[in-house]
Amino acid sequence: MEAAWNQVTSIAASTDITVDETTTNASLTRFQTQPLDGYDLLILEAMAQAGTVKVITDDGDYVTVPGIQVFTANYNVITAARNQGKLLTR
Repeated sequence: MEAAWNQVTSIAASTDITVDETTTNASLTRFQTQPLDGYDLLILEAMAQAGTVKVITDDGDYVTVPGIQVFTANYNVITAARNQGKLLTR
């Protein structure tokens, strides 16, 4: 696990977000079209502000978000992507 985390941190950048009225309003707007919880919405806003489109997560909710690439080990997400012809392997 430590080796995997070191590999991720060597190629990824940490993204900060300020939770203010602008961010909250943007999250609420996104919530109308994407069925995500509050933390996911804030993470997506941080990604949008940083210009990031790739996320590593086991949270299957992210696969409902258009315009991002999800890297996951979530078996259900991988199976669904394979069945829909959307699975990319590296």
